[in-house]
Amino acid sequence: MLKCVTFNNSPTIFFSKKEEPPLAVKDRFKILLAVHYRGIICIIVPLLALVVLLPFPPEPHQWTAYCLIIMAIFWLSECIPLPVTSFLPIIIFPLTGVASTTDVCMAYVNDSVFMFLGSLILAYSVEQSGLHKRLAYCAIRAIGYSHLKLLSAMCIVTTFVSMWITNTAATTMMVPINFAVLKVFEDQKLIRIYETNSVGEQVASDITTCYFCTATFSATIGGIGTLVGTATNLVFKGLFVTQYPNAPELLSFPKFSAFGVPYMILLDIFMLLYMCVVYIGVLRPKSEVAKKSKISPEGMKAAKMAVNADYARLGKITFWEYMVIILFGGAMVAFFCRSPQLFPGWGDLINDYFELKDEKFVRDSALAALVAFMMFLLPSNLSFFKNCKAKFYEDLPKTRVPSVLNWKKLITELPYSFTFLLGGGFALSDAARKTGLNQKIGEFLQELKILPNIIILLILIIFVVLITNIASNVAVCNVLAPISMQLAKEIGQNPLWYVIASGFSSSYCFMFPVGTPGNLVVQSAAKIPTTKMIKAGLGPTLSTIIITWLFVYFYAPIIWPELHSMPEWAKS
Repeated sequence: MLKCVTFNNSPTIFFSKKEEPPLAVKDRFKILLAVHYRGIICIIVPLLALVVLLPFPPEPHQWTAYCLIIMAIFWLSECIPLPVTSFLPIIIFPLTGVASTTDVCMAYVNDSVFMFLGSLILAYSVEQSGLHKRLAYCAIRAIGYSHLKLLSAMCIVTTFVSMWITNTAATTMMVPINFAVLKVFEDQKLIRIYETNSVGEQVASDITTCYFCTATFSATIGGIGTLVGTATNLVFKGLFVTQYPNAPELLSFPKFSAFGVPYMILLDIFMLLYMCVVYIGVLRPKSEVAKKSKISPEGMKAAKMAVNADYARLGKITFWEYMVIILFGGAMVAFFCRSPQLFPGWGDLINDYFELKDEKFVRDSALAALVAFMMFLLPSNLSFFKNCKAKFYEDLPKTRVPSVLNWKKLITELPYSFTFLLGGGFALSDAARKTGLNQKIGEFLQELKILPNIIILLILIIFVVLITNIASNVAVCNVLAPISMQLAKEIGQNPLWYVIASGFSSSYCFMFPVGTPGNLVVQSAAKIPTTKMIKAGLGPTLSTIIITWLFVYFYAPIIWPELHSMPEWAKS
């Protein structure tokens, strides 16, 4: 507004800011919560959790419960980085007499942690060589260029790749490929990649949402096919081994995949069917969506030319890619052959040779470490042999021969902080078992004993799937897998059955971006609004709950016949 004042006997006119009304207490409180909610959680939660320590002096199981409550809320709210929360057992347990520092720290370096690191290192060899991109383009060229064929090809290749490398990497691989294909269709005026929303922002169109959500959903589903497919698999296996160290090796590579692969394929089929029905009008030929998504022969031809051009830029398959195929493929075969229980594996032969009584003396982490070591030792090209052919000094190679894996590049990309997340969960699970907290939780859960086993499994699966949509998959698995095992024990069921149900279910985040990094990748890359992701993920979430329930109850006992009994290792 205009304001006139006198300065040195002369009037001066200037603009002044309009006085704003003072903030109401309610508005101040809203702003405080919106800006500082993480800090508030960090202060309030430890104070409120002191209730579980009553009456004083607290018993060890009370301190373990105190640590569990704080870690669970910190993990779910992500008020501080997830790996930092995982350090709490190292702080709380020794200072309160629950466990020694040495015992707690041992949980952070064990077979499951090294298996996780080893599988990540093996997966990065595929990424560094570019083999995964060649595989994706080959699948698209082989299947076709209509929306249905492209989505099917993308689903197949992303699922397969995600069985062996991280879900995030498999999703990221498909981002440029999706954009390349969609750009061709947009140039032909067949689709629009982006549309304008009500506030004038550019957001992903429905067909763009379909392509990118199919990619991340396929990667999520593909992760359950093998033990190394996603971190939650190794987490719930590690928690099971920590909880029941005397149990036989029930979650071996062959058994895990014997259950996971058929289960994965069925989940993929229903997910793809939902996406195609909703977004491209499959089974609805007269719908408006079906008419809009129809691609002309010219559009298919243009897409084919674009994909062929991108594939041609990859060049011929390199020696580096051959080395990755040999080492990575050999590792996967060796994982299956360590102790397949169908015939004597190489792990069984080592046990027999050294007359070892421990069936789990040699585990998968030893093989993962060996193959990773070989990848840093063996060359990625044959330029070394130029030394044998060179006649003059100028013909000699002037640089070192790079290995199959580049260490400097690897350590900048390797998500090693997840090992702390695994270790924190293992430390918490071990303390809960030793201090008797599991028994206390089990007493509380005994009320469910009146329900049939099939209903309890359904409730467990629904609960875990809903929670994992709003929190980190690994954190949810760390918190809920031990509770599910104790629930099983208290109601007289095999703990393996319930940890399979909760462990697999903790991977399925389809509706929200926060549960898994793959969803964040596609949301940020394609500008997908959360509302559109919820719509895309609703169908897969419902089908996943139903299929998981049926597979866990009916198919899991075929792979693990002991599920219908309460073995001695579970009673001890």
